[in-house]
Amino acid sequence: MVNDRVLVLCATGKAGRNVCLALVEAGFDVYGTTRSAPGPLAALGVTPVLADYTRRDDLDRALVESNARKIFVLTDYFRAANHSIKREVEQGKHAIDAAKAAGVDHLIFMSVADAERFDAKTHHIKAKVTLEDQLRQSGLRHTILRPAAFFENLDDAANWNPLKKGRVSFLTEKHCKFCSTYDIGRAAAIAFHHPEDWAGKSLDVVTWQGDLAAIAAALQTVSGVPVRARLAMPIALRRLFLNDLHHMCLYFENEGIAANPDDFKAIVPNALSAEDWFRFHNRYANGEPIVTG
Repeated sequence: MVNDRVLVLCATGKAGRNVCLALVEAGFDVYGTTRSAPGPLAALGVTPVLADYTRRDDLDRALVESNARKIFVLTDYFRAANHSIKREVEQGKHAIDAAKAAGVDHLIFMSVADAERFDAKTHHIKAKVTLEDQLRQSGLRHTILRPAAFFENLDDAANWNPLKKGRVSFLTEKHCKFCSTYDIGRAAAIAFHHPEDWAGKSLDVVTWQGDLAAIAAALQTVSGVPVRARLAMPIALRRLFLNDLHHMCLYFENEGIAANPDDFKAIVPNALSAEDWFRFHNRYANGEPIVTG
């Protein structure tokens, strides 16, 4: 049914793929934008739409092609916007304007938990605050999902952090709050299924909390092999080479995301813990399964 049709932007990205998976499992007819790789989406039961989600004309065409009346919007500061807050804001504005022009019934925007509380040096979060405000002023029925740190960052070869057997690393070893991109998708499914309940609302997506030692213990329990925890890089190098992410980590370390996992679990009771996520992900960077036997 057209009423159950959702267009997911950047559907082959770190967040988009698992959002698509969760929406398909929830019974939606999912279309996903991709610039060049339709195969993985089709394998998930998603209809690929060849489009550049950062371009307004491509977004207009993708909405016409999919005939979707629901849209899941995310923006990308690092790659698609090339570290430009202005370009990221343009990405989101294009999506909002295209959704209005197409008569979309419900737009869900993926922001960041506590986005307004990070300091000015955390550049990759600033566009999210602006776009939340623009969405509220747009007149569109919308919901804002605000995730904490992604579990997926524990296996991120593109950012020099592949998950290897017997080892897990992250940019901070201190207490942090996490979620899976899959649970972002499950929250989106609930909001899309109950639009009147979620119109104009925000939800922090926080499903587990713990430090790097607790993450290593979770992987060891799931994998059955000893796991060593270590920083992805020394703090001095984090500050020097990843200053933006360094300031994000300082917020995690010194203040911490305000939301509590129990609040999200009141909405999604089976939200993933660290152990759950390792079972769900179930692969090291080299493709070897985490769970054996």
